[in-house]
Order: sequence, then structure tokens, then C-alpha cells
Amino acid sequence: MLWHKAWLESRGRFFVCLAMCLLPSLDLVFWQKTLLPGDIDGPQLYLKNLHTHHMGLSILWVLAAVLLGLGGLVREKAIGSSSLTLSLPVSRTYLIAVRICVGIAQAMALAVVPWNANLVISLIRGMPYSLSQAGNLVFLLVTVGMVCFAAGVFVSSLVEGEYTAAALAYAPVVLQSYLFGSIEQLKKMDIFVLVTGSNYVDKQTYLFAGALPWSIIFGSILVSALMVFASVVVTDRREFGFLTR
Repeated sequence: MLWHKAWLESRGRFFVCLAMCLLPSLDLVFWQKTLLPGDIDGPQLYLKNLHTHHMGLSILWVLAAVLLGLGGLVREKAIGSSSLTLSLPVSRTYLIAVRICVGIAQAMALAVVPWNANLVISLIRGMPYSLSQAGNLVFLLVTVGMVCFAAGVFVSSLVEGEYTAAALAYAPVVLQSYLFGSIEQLKKMDIFVLVTGSNYVDKQTYLFAGALPWSIIFGSILVSALMVFASVVVTDRREFGFLTR
């Protein structure tokens, strides 16, 4: 029941975000560059173009992940529906965990579905793309980028207003990109650069030249977990104005 409730409450945002994240794949369909079978530069050019479309997907995914993280019990309090949710015979921690798990699954789908579309398009074009390379890009996107989803969850545990929460969640993402982009030594730490994998892709082949950046991946997962944990603690201690579990 709770899983279904979490899905019903978030499906509108999910489908809007999915349509948004499929835009780069749609553009890939109409890419008009003619690739001749004997053109030795054709495959490399297509790989470059595919990576460019992945960069577009990554930016849209980050914005969507923040949006999917918003909501929850504090938002329900603002619209007056939290009393019904909190009257259910489960703990607040379980309620929050269900919503977060549904959000994580949705965020992963926003990366997997567009890349499945890209693989099909590439196959139809006669330029099949490596499944392992696509998997690396998706894995890097959803692990490093999960910080953005966790940020949305954390802000939602502090702020009731829907628009205020969105502004406070998006502001740090945009601000860090502006600040890091202005400082040469910090450009590589920009979240928009990290999730695209551009720093780890060979600029000649547009394929991963070495191992994934595991230190950054584990660090991002740790930061995400800490923000989610803090969200659970804050929400569990929050006063909703009536006796709850």
C-alpha cells in the first residue's frame, strides 16, 4: 500500500522528467550527419556525437533528480494530508524509507530508459555501441549524481513550501557549477562535469580509457547516504502538531 501510495504521489513528476530526459535521444534520432559504410571517421564521429547527447542527458538528469527528491511528510504537512499518512501503523522511518526507495528507482529509470533508447537507435543506424561502455556511463551518472537526489530529500525535510524547497535545492547545484567553472583548479569537481564522465573518457575514441573513478563514486555515495540519514533524523524528530508514531 505504501509503495503504491509513493508511486501515485510521484508518478506525475516522474513522467514529466522521463519525457525531459528522452529529449537527447529524440534529437539523436534526427541527427542528419550522413555516415557512409566506408567512412573511417564515421564511427568516431558518431561516438563523439553520442557522448555529446549523454552530456545533455546528464544535465537534464541532475535537474530531474533534485525534483524527484522533493516532497515527503513535510510537504504533506503543508497541504494538510500528513495526519492520514502518519496514522498508518508504521513508523516514520519506514514511511520515509519507502518514499526514498521509490525515488531512487525512478532516478535510475531516468538514466536507464534513455540509454536503452540510445542503444536501439545506434543499432538501427548500424553503429552498435558497447553495452559495457553504456553501463559505465549510466553507473557513473546514477552514483555520483545521486548526491543531487539526496539534496532534494534533505531540503524537503527542512522546508515545507514546495517552491521554496525547489529554490533551496536547485540553488546550491547551480551555484557550485558557477563557482567551480570560474576556478580552473576546481572545474573537474563540478557536478555537471563529474556525472558526464567527460574527465575519464578518451577524447580520441570517446570511450572509457581506464578504470572508473571509484574514490569519487564511493565519496558521492557516502555523502548521499549522510544526507538521507540526516533527513530521516530531522523528519523523525519534527513536530507535526498531533500525536504520531
